[in-house]
Amino acid sequence: MTAIIINEKTRIGKNVIEMLRAISDIEKDNSIKFLDETEFLLSNKKNKEVLQHGVKQVKEGHKGKIIKTTDLWK
Repeated sequence: MTAIIINEKTRIGKNVIEMLRAISDIEKDNSIKFLDETEFLLSNKKNKEVLQHGVKQVKEGHKGKIIKTTDLWK
């Protein structure tokens, strides 16, 4: 499965989504599947584990690793 992120708040994004929905309705072969962000994050075992780990960290009050922006380009 390949995920494509489309900004549905833009005009072109809305048009692309409308076209994909129309094609999906015509073909009826499940070649196009629409998932919201939560469904995508829970769509496979690894994504689900990462999401659950992140939720656990937030609940426990862990802030995560702080990275300086200057270190990003090294």
